[in-house]
Amino acid sequence: MKLWALVLGGWLLAALPAAALEAPQGPVVLTVTGGIAVTNSAEGLAFDQAALDALPQTIVRTETPWTEGMVEFSGVSLKDLLNVAGAKGRTLIATALNDYAVEIPVSDADNPHVIIAARRNGALMPVRDKGPLWIIYPLSDEPALQNETTNSRMIWQLNRLEIK
Repeated sequence: MKLWALVLGGWLLAALPAAALEAPQGPVVLTVTGGIAVTNSAEGLAFDQAALDALPQTIVRTETPWTEGMVEFSGVSLKDLLNVAGAKGRTLIATALNDYAVEIPVSDADNPHVIIAARRNGALMPVRDKGPLWIIYPLSDEPALQNETTNSRMIWQLNRLEIK
């Protein structure tokens, strides 16, 4: 990656926490709780879709065990989201709308292509089709991630992250 892209990306991310502090205007799609320094609601740090879209977006093209062929996913990198929240901890508890939960090491966020996808092939994902949010790993680009452990961390219908 070019140095100017890293500098620009860092500048953009540094400018975002103030905007992320505003209470959501639309329906909350993700709430981050636990070991965070930034909050905007009684529950923790709440994001509506517009607030997530305001964060830098990452595109990951990958195949998954649950989709056919190569799919383009886009959303905020897990690393950027944790930075905006001022997250401190070693483990994430990712929870779905149906209360299914999975533990994810915070170190997985070191990979900038682990994202919280809101869009598949450019369209928002409906709840009935794994939306509104899905944690995506770059399986096709990183064969070492193609295993049951990674698959178990790719939680869909994500709506909560707790930092422990």
